Amino acid sequence: VGTARRRRMAASYEYEYEEHDGRYDDPEDGDGSFDDRIATTGLHGFSGRPYVPPASSADGSGPSFGDNMESHFVVPRRLRDKPYELIEAANDWHYAMMNDLPRNEFYRSALRQLITPESFVLEIGAGSGLLSIIAASLGARRVVAIEANMHLANVARQIIHANGYGDRIHIINKMSTDVSPEELAQYGGRPTLLLSEILGTLLLGESALHYVADARRRLLGPGGAVVPPRGAQFATLVESFDIASITSVKSWEGISLDYFNSLQDTTSMVFTKQYGFRFSSAAYTELAPRTPVLAIDFSADEVGVWGGESRTTLRATRAGTVHAVMASWEVYAGEADALCMATHPDATLGNFPRDMQWGQGLQLIEDTSVDGAKPVPFVVQEGELLTLVTRYSVDGVTLQFELLRGASSEE
Repeated sequence: VGTARRRRMAASYEYEYEEHDGRYDDPEDGDGSFDDRIATTGLHGFSGRPYVPPASSADGSGPSFGDNMESHFVVPRRLRDKPYELIEAANDWHYAMMNDLPRNEFYRSALRQLITPESFVLEIGAGSGLLSIIAASLGARRVVAIEANMHLANVARQIIHANGYGDRIHIINKMSTDVSPEELAQYGGRPTLLLSEILGTLLLGESALHYVADARRRLLGPGGAVVPPRGAQFATLVESFDIASITSVKSWEGISLDYFNSLQDTTSMVFTKQYGFRFSSAAYTELAPRTPVLAIDFSADEVGVWGGESRTTLRATRAGTVHAVMASWEVYAGEADALCMATHPDATLGNFPRDMQWGQGLQLIEDTSVDGAKPVPFVVQEGELLTLVTRYSVDGVTLQFELLRGASSEE
């Protein structure tokens, strides 16, 4: 998988399911493609297709950055032939990602515990090549970095050579799903460690499990390690009149505007970056403890582990109005998961780049037990038992919350 993607601005309708390589591929033609592998593992009709990174070589040709600009605008020669979506992604979040220093340290600390002079590291979604360079700097014998975007792969090669690792890090410009074990064998056997950072604002928002599970099954050697090995999607009930002020209306100067709330979207997951703010900068109150709604074992789980729907019983810790459910995540590594990287607002408060590349997801909440022309606010009392329903899209890349009163009978 490649990384050129507006991971922070995507919604479920932006994902491309049908043409993973720019053309339709018969899922039963037996040509060994990723479509066939999905078909033979029974994932068609349940898991959905994983998204394809925009501007990747598998995504087909798109407009160049120069072609996308008006003819009288000045475009530097270095940018003219680059895919528009690649430049957009690089400037939208790649710089923030590389400057998320605790993120880089998380990966270095995790790899330091696993890499030996005999390690053969395979990275999928290499981007700039930074994580591959970290692996090589820690003494890995060989590193192969897979990057689907041709231009990004060339940038990674330049960075790798500039840092003196050209003889130990090799770039493959393909989708990871199109790389064969035989192709990797020429670099010295089977990889002993699978490395990736293809996490979105939602934990599985970039189809991380689709790509990691595929590479783990087909490419990783027996007993190989996966970094990161585990993660969890969390949900938090929040009251925030700052959020309410940009998502609802009451009145102005005695003029009732309340009926405009009949258009309020309490269905979709929206990322804080789409709203244009850092959640940690908004005034908010947590009305119930942050709770995990999905645990992922990247070293063992298969696509579909989310299972469609889950129910979690919560107890309100204070009275208030649940304006939204906030989605954030954690990933773990190291002995007893001692290493943790998170996107909770308290974890990103002092990390501006992390909020700009990941941020959090927000879904507005209404009391669905009351049907009417306008949404009814969900007011809770301290100590009240609630059920949080989490519904996953068929591909697992997005989710939807519903809040109900009373404890879940399924727990």
